[in-house]
Amino acid sequence: MSTEMSGKNKRILLITERYAPEPFLVTDLAEAWVKQGHAVTVVTQIPSYPGDKIYKGYKNKNFRETLNGVYVVRFPTVMGYSRSLFRKILNYLFFMIRELWFAFRESRHADAVFVYHTGPLTQALAVIPIKVIRKIPVTIWTQDVWPDAVFAYGFPQRGAFAVLLKQFVKAIYQFCDTILVTSPGFLERLKPYTKGKTVAFVPQWVPDEVLKCEPAPFVLDDKGIRFIFTGNIGSMQALDVVIKAFAELKTENVVLYILGDGNKRKDFEALAETLCALNVKFLGSVPQRQVLSFIRQCDFSVLSLSPNKLIGLTIPAKFQTYLAAGKPIFSITSGEVAKFVEEYNIGITCNVDPSEIIKTVKTILHLEKKDIQVFIDNLRKVASEFDRLKCLQKINNYLQ
Repeated sequence: MSTEMSGKNKRILLITERYAPEPFLVTDLAEAWVKQGHAVTVVTQIPSYPGDKIYKGYKNKNFRETLNGVYVVRFPTVMGYSRSLFRKILNYLFFMIRELWFAFRESRHADAVFVYHTGPLTQALAVIPIKVIRKIPVTIWTQDVWPDAVFAYGFPQRGAFAVLLKQFVKAIYQFCDTILVTSPGFLERLKPYTKGKTVAFVPQWVPDEVLKCEPAPFVLDDKGIRFIFTGNIGSMQALDVVIKAFAELKTENVVLYILGDGNKRKDFEALAETLCALNVKFLGSVPQRQVLSFIRQCDFSVLSLSPNKLIGLTIPAKFQTYLAAGKPIFSITSGEVAKFVEEYNIGITCNVDPSEIIKTVKTILHLEKKDIQVFIDNLRKVASEFDRLKCLQKINNYLQ
């Protein structure tokens, strides 16, 4: 299937909080556009995620570079955001101000604007002056739901603050021509703010870098049923609950590998040590191209999420990676991911509760090979629905 946009090649301005070398799908999208013949300019900050450390080869100052044909305009980031809520909010504020200036300046050469929305919706503020003055088509691909995400942090859902926040969200979306979402659960939540707008579900896909499937640098040789969690290790992944459950299973024939990094890694390592959970092993972070090789050495992939209604609406990017790996999914969450796993019979689900996790793991231990094979066969079928070329084509169709 061709993923070309009709008509002449475009000059696309891409606004994003994160970009390579940070491990986000937006890099794959930008590079795909370049391969199609489009000129892509990315406006973003200096890379520091998820370790809250400036990447090697960068300094925390304005910087321009070309990465695989993509022109990248970078500005400084506020460090310490993983350790301080104040600095996190400060980082959001300074990103908004700097992005407003840099994105507007770069938009003078653009035919289309695309916002890859992963954090606060304030990162899309530049679409307002760009739309009003430049009159350029704007598309936003949102991975988060505002204002729900703000209320989830404990901010008041009534009163002046809530009214202003909802008006801000509505204003941002009214200056976008198309709103794309990464989960079907977002569609209903955005209805009050997107009247008269095109809103569509476009799932994430597995980046080319991941699909390279480079051999793992070492072998996972523990005996028994192997479970693996991959990706960001933060508070939203409910890994503390998972670790506590596996600590109770240390006499069983199971092991949990945790592959990745994040601001809660040290805390969870300490928790596992306190619980004497020798069957919980932290592997650290590896290049994206090695992730599939690690997953394929295991029996089940683990996707856990905090028991929060908003978080339950999301479909994390690792879901597609797990599909590509072809290993049954142990979904420790409710919401959209659990619906997919149950509806397509590609694994087993349970709620975020230690006793339920323990009970479900014991059920997995007694599954027959034919039951596992059914999961694997269904995974292959579902993976085609998240095909990279299909998803790119959808985005290109809306970008025209």
